[in-house]
Amino acid sequence: MEDYCYDGAKHYSQGSRMEKHYHKPNTYRDYVETLSSRNPCLLNLQSFLSSSSVYRRTCQFTALDFREGIERPIPRQVPDIDLVPGQLNGIQGTNSKESVTSEGYHKHPLQGRILIIEDLTPEVIELVGSTLDVDPLMFSLHLHTTQRNDGRSQTPDDATLPSRLVTQNYMTTTYHRPIVSEQKFPVGGKFERDMAINRKVVFIRSTPIGLAQHSVSVIKVQYSSDFWIALLLVDPPINNNLYPSGQKDKSGPRTEILLRPYLGSHEDFLDAPKFSSDWAELDDCPPRGGMATEIVQYWKRTVPPCFDPTNPTLESLAYYPLRIVAAEWVKYVAVMQHCIKMYEYRGDQLPNLDQFNMDLRELQGWRRRSMVSQQKVRSVIRQLKARYTVEEKTQTDIDFLIEDFGVISVNIKNAGKRLENMLPVVTSLVQIIDARQSFAETTNISRLTILALVFVPLTFVSSLFSMKDDISPGASGFWVYFAVAVPITAVVYLVARPPTKVVAKGRKWLNIDKERPTLISRGVSMGQTRGKPITEA
Repeated sequence: MEDYCYDGAKHYSQGSRMEKHYHKPNTYRDYVETLSSRNPCLLNLQSFLSSSSVYRRTCQFTALDFREGIERPIPRQVPDIDLVPGQLNGIQGTNSKESVTSEGYHKHPLQGRILIIEDLTPEVIELVGSTLDVDPLMFSLHLHTTQRNDGRSQTPDDATLPSRLVTQNYMTTTYHRPIVSEQKFPVGGKFERDMAINRKVVFIRSTPIGLAQHSVSVIKVQYSSDFWIALLLVDPPINNNLYPSGQKDKSGPRTEILLRPYLGSHEDFLDAPKFSSDWAELDDCPPRGGMATEIVQYWKRTVPPCFDPTNPTLESLAYYPLRIVAAEWVKYVAVMQHCIKMYEYRGDQLPNLDQFNMDLRELQGWRRRSMVSQQKVRSVIRQLKARYTVEEKTQTDIDFLIEDFGVISVNIKNAGKRLENMLPVVTSLVQIIDARQSFAETTNISRLTILALVFVPLTFVSSLFSMKDDISPGASGFWVYFAVAVPITAVVYLVARPPTKVVAKGRKWLNIDKERPTLISRGVSMGQTRGKPITEA
């Protein structure tokens, strides 16, 4: 210890710190790779950006322009990704159609824009992330998967604490959209959707009902003092093309399954049109439209009361997406209630043991599924309440939205408890059916035992007499076989399975014989004791 040089260690430490330099990343992908060592939950985003097996498809862009003096936004399709940088910067595009549109609204300055991005791809992440300087955690939360990093880290929503997201300018939530298959499918099948991100589709055992994973993210960027840009990341509509789980990146076989929404499309949360209203302006909701189409339709119908076009809050931008998510959660609760009815068995119509085992595994899955669903719903409530407290604004519609998610959380919790309470019931029924099968097997074994007790002695006697011809069947001494075999069979059967009453009487008689010497000895001892004089000590 005396030879240790603290000055040298100090200089070594300082030199090590000075020698390590960080260079500015050239691309957004390099930026994510640099941050992944500090935040392991970004590994899924890093793998998504760098993997060559990521499924490629065309990304769809829709812009909603908010102009001064115009009550409702103006929807536009952005046909090419090359026009996206101009959309992000508030610059008009170069195509002729958009130029004509901009000339028609030159008296109405552009205040802000919502850019809806459907089916996020690595190219779009690179472009949007580098242009708007987006936090990589937002993209990582939107991916919401650990499949690409082989479980090397937690999912971003599990690894991120609420305090990390309160001060951010984005909001992300995941949900499930219930669907129904109209044809046969693998029981309890797990699939992946035909899109860039690995979104799962899980079918519930013993039912044609499936749960399709979805995610939606909203981010607001104040690009300048007079222009804001909001990005809305949504998933594409569900199509009939699915891949077996884990086979999409390997170019595995694609499965075509006819799908439709469970119980139809979600309920419309806006006020219903009156009978005397002008129905020509009312758009028909598609039976299975994507969130991008639905959001454009809602914005065309009415603007949320909490929305300020000059400087909107993040909650007002996420108002319609969250209302759609809440409507899908209501259908998710309906799926849970359907499963509750399905697992309520009737005494005269009990399924077989294999069906019980399948239901037991599904109930165990519902216990985990309901817990995760409550966590997702509570996350939305927590984010809305935290931002509402920070901004200190009176927003009645946001309060109603928080109340809706609170009711959904309670309904999921109650339905989850009922499904969890069915676990011991199903387990008891499995034990009862197993006991019935064991009793039936025991009865069959008893029958086989009786047959053996009858035929084994007969076979033994016949083998003894088989060497003599005078007692063979048809001979004069054939009666000797029965005279010997029948008594032997009766004796063997009585010894192996004696009558219950005879056994009880025999045990009672044996107990009396054992107790009789004891009583005699007690009587003799008592008589001797009475005959002796009592002596003092």
